[in-house]
Amino acid sequence: RYILNIYKSKGNILKKNFVIVRRNFLFGFTTFCLLPKTILAKQNNDALKRHFLGSNNAPIKIKEYFSLTCGHCANFHNNTLPKFKKKYIDTGKVQLEFVDYPLDRLAIIAAALARTIPTEKGYIEAIAILLKKQKQWAYSKKPIVELQSISKLFGISSKNFDTTIQNVPLMQKIVNKMEKETKSFNIESTPTFIINNKHKISGALTFEEFEKKLLELTEYKNS
Repeated sequence: RYILNIYKSKGNILKKNFVIVRRNFLFGFTTFCLLPKTILAKQNNDALKRHFLGSNNAPIKIKEYFSLTCGHCANFHNNTLPKFKKKYIDTGKVQLEFVDYPLDRLAIIAAALARTIPTEKGYIEAIAILLKKQKQWAYSKKPIVELQSISKLFGISSKNFDTTIQNVPLMQKIVNKMEKETKSFNIESTPTFIINNKHKISGALTFEEFEKKLLELTEYKNS
């Protein structure tokens, strides 16, 4: 939980700490959740598919980089996103893409769980539940037990839960993608939003603050 503790005390996550996640993921994961020595071979080919809210024809495309153990991310999803969705996404002005950017091993497990749900909207519904109930599991003394309990809310059986938290190849893919995104957009903290692949907004912002920055960057005339 080293990186999670840094995040809670500093309010962000530095790039040098990302290296710790990447380097220690495979070496330290066994001690975290008692994985077996054998690596699971079977994977869902669609596990890393992209997930969006909003129309493909929206003039503004936003990528959100978030971690399921990030308190600022939970604040955005629980307080800012509902208002933003109603005003900009549901009206066809913005399309929002969710990009996993887990800051610690627990967040990687949670992201893997969300990505194993087979239904089209399962991933988005799962991350909404996980962020709404973040304090229940991410700050628990027994986070895996709490995470398993919550995962039942989005249809993951005990057997599937055990299989997923042992799926090192899937989790490694999530970490690899995170590393690639870091190089592409210089992501340094969560939540970070990339606007039309050109502009960046970072931090825990209210709806009004987020809207103001978005309109300034895109020169979008709000109707």
